[in-house]
Amino acid sequence: MASLISTLENGKADFFDLLVKRMEEGGDFPAWSKSIEQLDELMRDEDKNIAQIANVILSDFTLTQKIIRLANSEMYSKMSNGITTISHAIAVLGLHAISNIVLNIHFIDTLSASASHSGSVRAELQQIVLTGEIARNIASKSKIKNVEEAVVCAMMHHIGRLMLVFYFPDEWLKIQQIAKQDYSRESEASLKIIGLTIDEISQEMAKLWRLPVKISNSMVSSVTLDKTSIPGTLDWLKVMANFSGNVASMLTNKAANKNVQDFVSRYSRSLLISKEDILSSIEQAAKKTNSADLTEHDKRSEKLDNFRNRLTAGLIELSFAIAQKIDFNSALSIVLETIYAGLKFNRVIVFFRDSETYIAHSYFGNLNQDILSQLVFSESYTADVFHLSLKNRADVFIQSVISARESSIPDWHRAALPDAGAFILLPMFFEDNAIGTIYADWCEGDIQAISPDEFLALGMLRDQLMRSLAK
Repeated sequence: MASLISTLENGKADFFDLLVKRMEEGGDFPAWSKSIEQLDELMRDEDKNIAQIANVILSDFTLTQKIIRLANSEMYSKMSNGITTISHAIAVLGLHAISNIVLNIHFIDTLSASASHSGSVRAELQQIVLTGEIARNIASKSKIKNVEEAVVCAMMHHIGRLMLVFYFPDEWLKIQQIAKQDYSRESEASLKIIGLTIDEISQEMAKLWRLPVKISNSMVSSVTLDKTSIPGTLDWLKVMANFSGNVASMLTNKAANKNVQDFVSRYSRSLLISKEDILSSIEQAAKKTNSADLTEHDKRSEKLDNFRNRLTAGLIELSFAIAQKIDFNSALSIVLETIYAGLKFNRVIVFFRDSETYIAHSYFGNLNQDILSQLVFSESYTADVFHLSLKNRADVFIQSVISARESSIPDWHRAALPDAGAFILLPMFFEDNAIGTIYADWCEGDIQAISPDEFLALGMLRDQLMRSLAK
């Protein structure tokens, strides 16, 4: 992705023009497939429970912001004075509209321009869920009438950050290098890197999406702590949103317990809630958001160790071979074998560009030699996963071929590799020119999840291979 710095000659206008363009190209933020499945089940229930539906939506940032945006759009704005809760949004939009959103929304494994940065996007979305849970628990103890409103405000507070994480990953990495995982320093770092604060991005999006003042006001990071506000008011919601986001960041970055307690002490008076109640609310939120991950982590620990060992061995072997001036095809064989064995793929295939065509060159695993001649696709652009991956230089994981949009999986792939249940793509570039892509798949019954770290590691292996071309 091209550097942003050279594109900002006209300041803010250029940035937001580029942001809108990337939003159109990359699509909306991804949603958690678990939330989609839960909503789909609730929607099918004849005795639909609106409170349950609202709670599932509030557990997913993408669903929350999408529904709040739609409810406050010009189409529905005449029906209310500003919608700040999911329950109100459901009442205005109707369950049919909510159902359509659920059907059409992009899943976490859907192709996007930011697919290669899915690790940071997932981490940010998880942090937002934790933010919402913290706000929910504390608001419940404050006995405000509208707990949902506090949750929505706390989650929407992250809009500016997520815009950068999702649509400007290169710039976000530079911002994080300056901020050094300090949530309070990110806005200042953003100003240095792109000439805009995170607050400015948030406020512009609030205007674009016609968000009510309670939400837009909560998206600002500057707060005053030397006065108290009535729970549920504009100022209180802003303090709550800032507090929840900061604490979620501290927990995510493993801040010392004393630092968390000191931070809580600073905000306790402004929130009109005791320090003890706030700390118990934080602990409860952390347990809820982490409980599902702990079980999955235990199941995957052995697999991760095996993968890391295999990858490390492959990288060492590749580095040594490159130092010995091994030829590219031999280096490629090391990479393909490491990928194949590391995650127990069904097969790994490398495609190289030849004239105006990408042709399967070599492979590891389960593939009939006669099929190779069918593994060909034109360089001419069509909006399928292979061309989009190459166009955006994006590493892609298609978690389910069956569930993917029909147009995203090319006909030649479905015909030649009908047993492919899931696959990854690692495009290869040399001197900014696409030279091919590495493809690896699993059969339907053998599909494995790939963690962000594993996916990044596969990219590292590919990058090391491409550096061998420059030797």
